[in-house]
Amino acid sequence: MTTNSPLFDINQLNSEHQKIFHIVYDELKPHHTSYVQYKIDLQLKTNLDIEDEDNEWRYEVHRYLRARKWHVTRTIKCILEMIQWRKDHHVDSILEEQETALQVELLRKIVPNVYHGNTKDHLPLYIEKSGLAHVDKILNMFTPEGLIRCHIYILEYNCQLTRECSRKLGKHVETFAMISDLNGCKMDLRKVLHLYRQAVYIDENFYPERLGHMLIVNPPVIFPILWNLVKHWLDPVTQEKIIVMKKGHETATTLLRYIDSDNLPKEYGGSCNSCPTFPECIPIYDWSKDTATNDKPGS
Repeated sequence: MTTNSPLFDINQLNSEHQKIFHIVYDELKPHHTSYVQYKIDLQLKTNLDIEDEDNEWRYEVHRYLRARKWHVTRTIKCILEMIQWRKDHHVDSILEEQETALQVELLRKIVPNVYHGNTKDHLPLYIEKSGLAHVDKILNMFTPEGLIRCHIYILEYNCQLTRECSRKLGKHVETFAMISDLNGCKMDLRKVLHLYRQAVYIDENFYPERLGHMLIVNPPVIFPILWNLVKHWLDPVTQEKIIVMKKGHETATTLLRYIDSDNLPKEYGGSCNSCPTFPECIPIYDWSKDTATNDKPGS
């Protein structure tokens, strides 16, 4: 049964943080009012509930305050930049863009991934076989702008899932979890690291405090090289949320601490048997049978 989203409780904050919250919230109130009107004017398929929007906005302000270490000026600046970025890139309507949805489906063939239930903490779980990514197909079939738009689409979908979880549970859920399987990863992944850096910038600046856990499994021998290239782009708090597991028994043992067995694919030590593609929870597209694909950007 669906319930309303739990209300933001400012009493969860200490007195000093409550004062800071009110300063930022009051300063941004006219900007948020204008932003909500902008979203109403988009005439999206899902009607906006003004009270629900204000409640979600309070959680948004709280996330930014945590991410910016409760610095008032910096938080206000970052939130205003976020609002403008969302307007400039039409982010609030992205989940209704058929063209982008088709591009995300194409990307799923190139980088196998799936949404797979929830963690024990009720975080939406996204699993990606990053190591099986067809790097040349990514570069040939997507423009950089198109690929980043797919990334934004996936982020927005994850955020939508957290709101659905909150309503269903009657308990606030604002983060999502990810398993990144690097089995099969090769050094040619370096060809897309510049795009990964753009994605990290978007994550850190426009979706702060959204990652709950990132669980990396099957790291290859070259992983330390790749990690040394990218870890400097990540906020220290984000780095702490990334857990790298050695191959073998440790993988299943660690994953089962975060995810119930029936919500975890069998290949990772779980007992899931409810997926439509069982026993493959993360379908891998067979490109050898594809004769109609046109390897051109945006095809």
